[in-house]
Amino acid sequence: MKFAYVAAAALFTAAPASAAWHEARSTHFTVYADEEPAALKAYAERLERFDSAVREARGVPDVKPGAASRVTLYLVRDIQQLERVFGERDSGVAGFYIPRASGSVAFVPEKSGRTGAFRLNPQNIFYHEYTHHLMLQDSDRPLPMWLTEGFAEFFASPEFKADGSVVIGMPPRYRANILYEKGYQMPLQQMLSGDFNRITEGEYLSLYGRGWLLTHLLSFDLKRRGQLTRYLNDIQSGVPAAKAADNAFGDIKQLDRELDAYFKRQTFTVSTIPASKIRVGPIALRELRPGEAKMMWISIMLARGGSELKAKELARQARGIARDFPNDPAVLTTLSRIELEADRPQPAAEAADQALRLAPQSDQAMLAKARAMIALGKAAPASVNWENVRMLISRANRLDPENAEPLRLFYATYVSQGVQPSKNALSGLKYAVVLAPQDDKLRMDLVGQLIDRSDFDEARRFLVPLAFSPYQGKRQDAVVELFEQVTAKNQAMAKAKWQAAAKFFKDDD
Repeated sequence: MKFAYVAAAALFTAAPASAAWHEARSTHFTVYADEEPAALKAYAERLERFDSAVREARGVPDVKPGAASRVTLYLVRDIQQLERVFGERDSGVAGFYIPRASGSVAFVPEKSGRTGAFRLNPQNIFYHEYTHHLMLQDSDRPLPMWLTEGFAEFFASPEFKADGSVVIGMPPRYRANILYEKGYQMPLQQMLSGDFNRITEGEYLSLYGRGWLLTHLLSFDLKRRGQLTRYLNDIQSGVPAAKAADNAFGDIKQLDRELDAYFKRQTFTVSTIPASKIRVGPIALRELRPGEAKMMWISIMLARGGSELKAKELARQARGIARDFPNDPAVLTTLSRIELEADRPQPAAEAADQALRLAPQSDQAMLAKARAMIALGKAAPASVNWENVRMLISRANRLDPENAEPLRLFYATYVSQGVQPSKNALSGLKYAVVLAPQDDKLRMDLVGQLIDRSDFDEARRFLVPLAFSPYQGKRQDAVVELFEQVTAKNQAMAKAKWQAAAKFFKDDD
């Protein structure tokens, strides 16, 4: 998910020359920044206060801490460096979030050159993106884009009070222009229907501003209480989004008039979560070791992943760093990961072995070794001792049972070996989807296995969030066709439709 508009305010005050890369690790976050420890700790504490406030406001319980639920946040220097990570200059992207089973990541600039009350700042960016993460963690139903963006905007401008309380629901003033410019806005009927083909940039951006305004109205207007729930329930049961809107909200033109009047009031209800309801656990701070700091840019690009990763060049750089720091297991683990991305699985396995000799209990080194062996096994399945690989993955799983990645890799060993996954592997894949519901590729892998086993009821249950999405396009058409065959319990056609739909789902989605 990306957040458009250029960021504005400094995340931290200007860092002294002595600042170095530090890690702040808390219950829900791991934050990396080239920043003074005190400033980084204060920032991590604010993130935890925000997490607690959102959970309290939404009435959802906390989750067991683990890699699948924790977000790793990389604070890059500025907008220009962020664009290097994103891979597109002048993109307008001021921060972005990637949901993954192996651990969701976010990238936010520490500062930019603009200030002002009506400018989007890096804090807004991250709070918006983290709200997406929380929604994906505990929502297993399809949500329309205007609501996912509007809901994230609802929480994107928190106010942290000196008494420890947190105010949420503040208007996103950086959306004021698009809310005032009615001529650029997407018609409300179209916004509610999810038909976003051939829309203008202004219409796209209006999804954020008007999405927030409609979310706020439906949340606080007593006359419309319950309508949003009905709208979402209808979508989840297969009713087209436009019809669901008519059923829930009645006359859409009347709703549009109410929405305009609601905005013109310019007085909006907010909610204050008292300090007594806010929970902040311990924050563990450490300065990165010299080798880790040298590897930081490679770590950031590995976290970015995808087509923007210039793996061969980065692997060359990583080898040089590893020669300088041969006794740092984190350096060697990172080397293993980038070697694998550079399509060098054997050197990747060797680097992971070195890391494990130095840090035998490192789950990250175990997973790096497992990934390398799986890659080697794809080319020559008989060359790999698969039971040893599975034992290694099981060790990593015991170290962090709430991490979806070992469960995913355990299943992948069977795929690479070319044999039917065991019952344990399938159970692990199901739990991985529970732990990381935001990973659509993982969900599709599970659906394919369930189809193979003629378990159509389970396949249908896991496919519902994708099949009833209000979005439109070729991917959605393919998923709907798959869903129809799964519902009909036609195994041959379901398998064919799954193969067609699975092409739209990549590891880096």
